[in-house]
Amino acid sequence: MTTIQLTRKYLRNPIYSIGVLLVIVLAMEGVSWSYIYSSKLARLTQYGGFLPYMWLFVRSIVLPEVVTVLVLLSLLNQQHKQFGLTSLELKPEVILRYQLKLLPTVLLAFFIFNPITETVRFVFQKFPDYSFQNYLNSFLIGTFTGEMYLRYLIPILLIAYASVNISLISDYLRERQKAQQAAESESAMMAQVIDQLSNPPVQEAVQSDNPLYLRGKDANGEITFLSTEAYFFTVEERQYYAEHPRGRYLITKTLNELDQELDPSVFFRIKRDYIVNREAVLNYAYWENGKYIVRLNTPGNHEVIVPRARMHEFKEWLQGNIPPRSNSDANSFEVFSS
Repeated sequence: MTTIQLTRKYLRNPIYSIGVLLVIVLAMEGVSWSYIYSSKLARLTQYGGFLPYMWLFVRSIVLPEVVTVLVLLSLLNQQHKQFGLTSLELKPEVILRYQLKLLPTVLLAFFIFNPITETVRFVFQKFPDYSFQNYLNSFLIGTFTGEMYLRYLIPILLIAYASVNISLISDYLRERQKAQQAAESESAMMAQVIDQLSNPPVQEAVQSDNPLYLRGKDANGEITFLSTEAYFFTVEERQYYAEHPRGRYLITKTLNELDQELDPSVFFRIKRDYIVNREAVLNYAYWENGKYIVRLNTPGNHEVIVPRARMHEFKEWLQGNIPPRSNSDANSFEVFSS
């Protein structure tokens, strides 16, 4: 793996960066209590206790700075889009250049988020005693100073690069997991090929002597498994699935293909949309209206409703009488749909 795709997960979802902001704000508040304890205690008394002081802290600092983080991450996200920063080579010099490309946006972000942040601060802090002159002098013009810029500089650098690098690490781990899954899948297929080359099948061998391997896929990745490990195969909304002890997997083979390739002594197409494993059959019983219910020995005791016409062949198959197979069998299952 030499390149990773940048999804910007932690730039598009600011909740993690807001968490970083809260840590920084609370740390700064804790440090201020250590250095100016008397002044803080006097202010606590002035505002009428702990709860009024905390409410002022939230509406004067926390809520406005949340807006700061949202604007900052939006600017970084837009920079990625405008400059086509969609992938990154895993080389130290390339990663360093990527970080430096973002630096101008971080350094100039103050001039964009400051008026927005201060407007939000004015709305929350001065409610309901609003004064346009106070807003203009104290919250807009008065905040564009070198002191205010430097006060923001370190927290903004921390939040920006923490978000960017956490997102970068997340993308790296995601790509690494995909590469590992692909390697495992390829290894399993190669092992199957080597096994087949090492033990070539006898021309007259019965189909059951050649195990059928299938590839399945779920939300977590892919797996290669023996067909005999599956409880049953089914189709839902034109997607074909194998029910396996590890879960339900999407497969590429259709039921008609499986019906021709699976060992008929192990698997039986009980109805149009189900092929069941003999080992998974728990029991069956009459249900209603000439239909039967077949219970399978799965974790949830899966049940299949089967027409009476198909049950006769199913009972014969359970007794070891394997029905003959032909290429036209698939069409006959239309009459067995429940």
